[in-house]
Amino acid sequence: MTIQTKRQLILFTGSGISADSGLDTFRTSGGQSLWAKYDPEVVCNFECWEENFVLVHEFYSRRREELGKVSPNNAHYLAVDWEKRYNAELITQNVDDLFERAGARYVMHVHGFLTAMRCVSCGAQWYFGYKKFDPATDRCPKCARVESVKPSVVFFNEPAPRYAEMWKRLESLTEDDVLVAIGTSGLVLPIGQIARRCPATTVLSNLESADSPSDEDFTHVLHGRASAVAPELDQLVTALMEA
Repeated sequence: MTIQTKRQLILFTGSGISADSGLDTFRTSGGQSLWAKYDPEVVCNFECWEENFVLVHEFYSRRREELGKVSPNNAHYLAVDWEKRYNAELITQNVDDLFERAGARYVMHVHGFLTAMRCVSCGAQWYFGYKKFDPATDRCPKCARVESVKPSVVFFNEPAPRYAEMWKRLESLTEDDVLVAIGTSGLVLPIGQIARRCPATTVLSNLESADSPSDEDFTHVLHGRASAVAPELDQLVTALMEA
């Protein structure tokens, strides 16, 4: 049941929300992590990805296979529940599809989508799923080129076309609204600065205190694994949205 409220609820998430599902994160990867076996400046860099075409697709093929083996966790399902109850808007830096698999109607993926491909030559984009990329058969369906096909993920040094839409939504928040940030380091998008300037009530749910983002930038802070603190986080957001 959708609860009638004038308040907006925006949920902003980073890779920490999917870590509980078993996905490696870039900044906290251990020695056995997929991220530890590849140099991000090589496989995630728009300026040199074509020079490293085989390695780039090898890396992202492994990421897609990894994604296909995991499932949404409590935090993803909580976000979907907020979407149903409060028309919450879900904005994520993540390129996985765990929100969608949890039942989300709409998610703003500001860094692209791992299960899609894009042709930088003709601009075509298409769903690719969890399979390996095979240059012998996986051509662009529009122009039939192979060498211009890249994962539909925003690389380092590549424009992020959805940033303008994201900033517009965040800047629309008022003192009546609620902004929740889960599982983000704030190093790619400065969520701490955003929360500090934002007139809305702000909530941070990260694994532990850190310099970025700082707990002091938020109105409320909950520490712990995203899936574990989900019930407590839900109580807090419910109280704020229905006050």
